[in-house]
Amino acid sequence: MDQKIFTMGLSVEATSLYLLMVSLSDAGTPLSLESCRHFWNSSLEDLEAAMAELAHRGIIDKTSLENWFIQPASHWA
Repeated sequence: MDQKIFTMGLSVEATSLYLLMVSLSDAGTPLSLESCRHFWNSSLEDLEAAMAELAHRGIIDKTSLENWFIQPASHWA
């Protein structure tokens, strides 16, 4: 986990999703909407908005149609 995430002015939901995705990735779980949704405690709309925010800022990117990966902090905007 990169501490930079806390200084980027992201929404609470996007920051929470990043932390969730780091945890899932560390456990070897593919990062997909479904794998995140399993642990997400808010609405699907909030999850999708948080994913879009992370993607827009270059924090996550797609590896395929369904799976995401976390970019190195040097790619974040």
